[in-house]
Amino acid sequence: MARFLLIHAFPFDGSMWDQVSARLHLGGHEVLAPDLRGFGGVPLGAVHPDLDVFVADMVALMGERPAVVAGCSLGGYVALGVTRQRPDLVAALGLVDTKATADAEPAREHRERIAQLAEGGGDWSAGMVDALLGETTRRTRPDLVGSVEASLQGASRQTVAWSQRAMAGRPDARAGLAMLSAPVAVVWGEEDSMSPREEQDLIVEAVPHARCLPIPGAGHLTPLEAPDAVAGALAGLVAL
Repeated sequence: MARFLLIHAFPFDGSMWDQVSARLHLGGHEVLAPDLRGFGGVPLGAVHPDLDVFVADMVALMGERPAVVAGCSLGGYVALGVTRQRPDLVAALGLVDTKATADAEPAREHRERIAQLAEGGGDWSAGMVDALLGETTRRTRPDLVGSVEASLQGASRQTVAWSQRAMAGRPDARAGLAMLSAPVAVVWGEEDSMSPREEQDLIVEAVPHARCLPIPGAGHLTPLEAPDAVAGALAGLVAL
């Protein structure tokens, strides 16, 4: 059976993968779903905002043993970083509700505003629930809406600011993707406005053997909104 490394979205922790992990475990797979620095009670430490900090942590965790590396949103950026630095450790790649492009200047400016609000005690997450969850989920899953709201409210302001600046500085990852021969699944909630379909198409253009797997009725957090579909898509990577 396969080994999976599942990397969570901002501002959650490894528990966002619990339902997906349970389904993969039932298939006999080994699953690692760690908390990134600054999340889930793990100290951030005195490090410069740079996603390569997370990448180095994930490579160390893997311990030279290849895995199916999958990440959602922020986790996808980290998974792309692992792919860029250590493609030999990537048995397959799952990109879930994420992008391979770098932020344009307006997006970087928006991230800096969020960082400054977080540092200054402001309401940095205003309107974010509507962006993170699909319209169908918001209409039919009040329990999940409440859970996401709690995660936003409980996030460390230091980590929020650090992560926003780190994400703003990430490079375009498409060149590294183009050289990857391992299987790739692009998993995307059809109601995801944060990582829209155009961004998924750019990934597929960069790596033509990638499989794009849209999930209807879900937004930017498909591991929480549609865990059965996400687990199935990731398990399918090891059947290729």
